[in-house]
Order: sequence, then C-alpha cells, then structure tokens
Amino acid sequence: MNNSSVPGNAGNTSDNASEVLNTLAKKRSIIPLAFAVIIIFFFFSFVDFKCNSVKVASLTGMNMVTGTHIKTAADNFSSDNYFNSLDNNRAPVENKGDKVEPNLWAIVALLSAVGGFAAYYKKIKKESLAGTAAGAIGIISLLILRSAIKNKISDQSGGMVPIEIDFLFGYWASLLAFFMAGGLSYLRLKQEKLIESPADISPVSKPVTPLHVNIITQDKQTDA
Repeated sequence: MNNSSVPGNAGNTSDNASEVLNTLAKKRSIIPLAFAVIIIFFFFSFVDFKCNSVKVASLTGMNMVTGTHIKTAADNFSSDNYFNSLDNNRAPVENKGDKVEPNLWAIVALLSAVGGFAAYYKKIKKESLAGTAAGAIGIISLLILRSAIKNKISDQSGGMVPIEIDFLFGYWASLLAFFMAGGLSYLRLKQEKLIESPADISPVSKPVTPLHVNIITQDKQTDA
C-alpha cells in the first residue's frame, strides 16, 4: 500500500513544481528587474584579496570592467611623504599602485545584463530568446571570470605569498540573478513554442466506399 502511493506523490510534487515555474514564467516583469539588479550589483565589491587574513585590496565589478589601480600597504609606504621631504626640490611622487587592466569576461557579463534588460524594456519580438541567451552568456562569463582571477593571482604569487581570494555578495548575487533571468526567459521561450506549434494531426486514410469496392469486383470478374 505504501509503495504504491510513492509514485503518485512524486508525480504530484513534479506537477506542483511545474506549476510554480510556469507561474513565475508568466510574471514577465521579474526578468528585466533581475537584469537591472545585476547592473547595480556591478557597483558592489566582487572580490577581496587577503594576506594572512588581512584585506589588502578589493575590486568591484565595475573596477574590472573599466580597469583601476590596486594600492596596498607597501605602495603607501613607498610613497610616504617622509622620504619625499628629504629632498625639498623634488616634487612628491604619488604611487597609484598596481594597475588592473579591464577584464574581458567582466565586460561580457555586464553587456549581457544590459542587453537582456534592453530586450525586455523595448519589448522586442524575440525577447525570451534574447533573455535566455543573455542569461547563459552572463553565467558563463562570471564563472570564467572567477577562474581567471584565481589563476592569475596564483601565477603572480608563484606560491610564495599566500593570497586569499574571497568572492563577495556582489558577485554571487549577480550570478544568482543571471540564473533567475535566464531560467525564466527559457521557460517563457518553451511556453511560446508550445503555443505557436500546431497540434499534431495524424493522417486519416480515406475509407473505401462501397462504389469503389463494386467497381474493383466487377473489373476482376470481367478479366476472369
């Protein structure tokens, strides 16, 4: 008795989950909102760099898009006014720190969010397809960005200086929002295809009328 009820419960759970997803997919306004939130999150801190659990630098998503300079404690020490004051004739030299070049994957992720938002804001004909593509590209770009940062820091340190990399709320929230926007766009795309596709009509063979049967029978008798 108990075993027979398990498939039914599993089927009900699956149906309920499908209904929830379909209900969310119908709420179109969630998708452009998710893309807009991603753009805002790019102004939040994406990653912290720590040495011996002490934060030495931090980057926002926009820093990685436009490029910036990272200034550590060592950079501040090298540009201390005490050394500059030894020579009164020498103008103080400001050390901006290590230069961080714009990252391709951060740029692609931000452009994906902008493109997805624009597709739904302008209500283009294939907005669901554009949203699905933008979500997928954004997810892939952020995952590659995380891997690229880890590999670059590992190569630069050479394993001599242990540098910890912590990805923060801005990064994870952007990744989650891409999953939401892309996933709901994909569900809407599937619903649109079901509506547009015609119902399957199985071909029905024409019945043989009695007249045809009589004609065929008479022809056979004549030949005989």
